[in-house]
Amino acid sequence: MTRYAIGLGSNLGDRAGHLRAAVGEVGSLGQVGAVSGLYETKPLGGPEQDPYLNAIVVVDSSLSPEDLLRRLRSIEMAHDRERNVQWGPRTLDLDIITMDRDPVSTAELQIPHPRAAERRFVLDPLTAVWPHATVGGGVSAAEARHRVADQEVELLLAEWEDIPAPNEGRFWVAAQLVLFLSIGLAIVFEGSLPGADRHVMRIAGALLLIIGLAAALVAARDLGPSLTAMPEPLAAASLVETGIYAHARHPIYGGLSLGMLGASLLFASVLATLLSFGLGVFFWAKSSYEERRLRVAYPGYGAYRVRVKRRMIPFLI
Repeated sequence: MTRYAIGLGSNLGDRAGHLRAAVGEVGSLGQVGAVSGLYETKPLGGPEQDPYLNAIVVVDSSLSPEDLLRRLRSIEMAHDRERNVQWGPRTLDLDIITMDRDPVSTAELQIPHPRAAERRFVLDPLTAVWPHATVGGGVSAAEARHRVADQEVELLLAEWEDIPAPNEGRFWVAAQLVLFLSIGLAIVFEGSLPGADRHVMRIAGALLLIIGLAAALVAARDLGPSLTAMPEPLAAASLVETGIYAHARHPIYGGLSLGMLGASLLFASVLATLLSFGLGVFFWAKSSYEERRLRVAYPGYGAYRVRVKRRMIPFLI
């Protein structure tokens, strides 16, 4: 048996779907020993194109390097891989990065991969699952990784080869409902109804309540069929970049945070006010979790995030 490290990459179509399928298909060629996290990287060379998702699968196989390469090419073809443009976009790219036997150098195949030691999108996932693997010249993946630290690569998901368990998303939604209920109970039991007095805090609270709820409603309308309470995007959803989403990436969270803070101030509840700030922190954490999944689902999300700086409240936060 030979241990191989197979590099996976995709930047066309359902990128994560192609890679998930490839893990199973590569696994049919031997025994999968490890699967790295899922990384996103900008393309190196070639025409202008979307960013790649990359990963490494370590597999123990009885196939020779040449036979393994032929089987990998067949898997690529099954995913409609085209080779019309050098370093062009691709639905699925499978490369033998390295193995635990003597190097191979033929006209068709070189192992270790001749550019493995120069590419952080190879070295980061390889170091995570097989740090001592040789990437050429007697240098290990972990050693070569330090030489390419200036290249931009980002780990999106540590666990990704299975479709995300719904329980994880449900946890965020359940925690969100608990916070809403806690704020509501605090207002009921500690707060007071506005009287004839026009205290500045109550006036500010009323304005924040109106502005926040209006922003959340507008954002929900702009999302349309893509709207979901779950932090994972719907399968048939599309990336929305217009309307209020041209000014903030998660305006529903920002609007709800402002609205709950406004209600807490309007009814003069100190506990509800504190919980409302906690709700804002919660939504910030939930949006961070959500953004990693949005980047996996939508190749253009990274560019959108760079263009739209504000996360929750247009022009502010």
